[in-house]
Amino acid sequence: MNFSEIFPGVIFAQFSPNSKFIVLSNGTRVIVKETDQLQSINFTHSQITDAQIQQIEISPNSELVALSYPKKGYIEIRKIDDINWCARIDDSIEQIQWCPDSIQLAVISEFQIKVSIYNLNNKNVTHLKNPKQISFSHNGRFMVMSERKDAKDFIGIYSVRDWKLLNYQCSDTLDTALLQWSYNDSFIGIQDTELTFRLNLHCPCQGLQMKFEPYQYSLGIKVSRFANQSDLMAIGANDEKLRIINLLTLKQITELEHKITKDVLIYKEEEYSDQYSQRVVTKFTQMEQGCKINIQKTQNGISLLEWSYKDDYIATKFDGMQNCVFIWDMELLTLKAIMVQILPIKYFTWSKNSTTLTVCTGSSKIFFWNPTCTSACDMPFDKNFHVIKIDWSNDQKSMLLFDKSDVVVAYPTLDDSF
Repeated sequence: MNFSEIFPGVIFAQFSPNSKFIVLSNGTRVIVKETDQLQSINFTHSQITDAQIQQIEISPNSELVALSYPKKGYIEIRKIDDINWCARIDDSIEQIQWCPDSIQLAVISEFQIKVSIYNLNNKNVTHLKNPKQISFSHNGRFMVMSERKDAKDFIGIYSVRDWKLLNYQCSDTLDTALLQWSYNDSFIGIQDTELTFRLNLHCPCQGLQMKFEPYQYSLGIKVSRFANQSDLMAIGANDEKLRIINLLTLKQITELEHKITKDVLIYKEEEYSDQYSQRVVTKFTQMEQGCKINIQKTQNGISLLEWSYKDDYIATKFDGMQNCVFIWDMELLTLKAIMVQILPIKYFTWSKNSTTLTVCTGSSKIFFWNPTCTSACDMPFDKNFHVIKIDWSNDQKSMLLFDKSDVVVAYPTLDDSF
């Protein structure tokens, strides 16, 4: 694996959707670099010393960059390939989000009073009242918006073409925490506040189809995810159970507990000193099946959950065992493997074109798992670079590695074993 130099003082870094560019910012200045050669592109914007950029959004077509200045009350929009093109929106700002057509920008105002959709072509503005959250369908044709009205939560389904209200439904939640669309846009998942275990599945046309509430009067859902390509949904709550819902039958098909069984493969991270290079080398040792793992249960619940790109595996982090990554086989509905790390898990993510899981623990290493092997890669820097987050580009040719205030670009080579 090859690495770029360290980019210091970066608080925002993101690949463009087409993977050709990387947008970097220290809070006041933004630079755009080509992903392959890391050459800077001639990109200009207003640099205000007394105002921080709160949010940066790249348009889905990778041509526009929107910069949010809430303290100054405006948004600046620039074209990556045209330094002379500029647009400005004056508004009260809490959050911004591009519409799928890359022509319209949704701006949620401060205190969630309204969401304004600005059309950059004809300069039309559409206002919708009392937004809590918005989410766009995968086909780009619809938007769902949750709102609070008369002490109840509702969702509205809007057409992105003309912003007409197509359907209006009561979401039957105490306080909507998350809106998400299934992979084929057949369902909208509405996750309730973590104070109660409730997840509702709505059809955009026919309303509530399933109310999932396995128990009451206890802490509820921490994370939920629709599968990427199949009619399944995974739910992680404040107990130790991973629940799987079938969207075809609208029933729970299994509960998977985070318990170590005899046939589970356990890979333990170990460090030893190499006498020749005089460096500390990391390797994974396969532990005996049925062995015990030291557990320090300071917390509970499933805090991280990710489907693999073909939905054949799920990776979870159970807070009762913070140093472990649990990998579940979704064809057999069993626990496949456990990665036991020296440090607590910070973040993990699946590759978008292979069954490879990338894990970081806040150390100067990144770890990889696939069905055939488990490996580790050291950062080749004299300065300690502690990886706390990983972001793959959409073409899977590069990835961003984040420290608290630094960023590195990594390029996996073709002969990497993982």
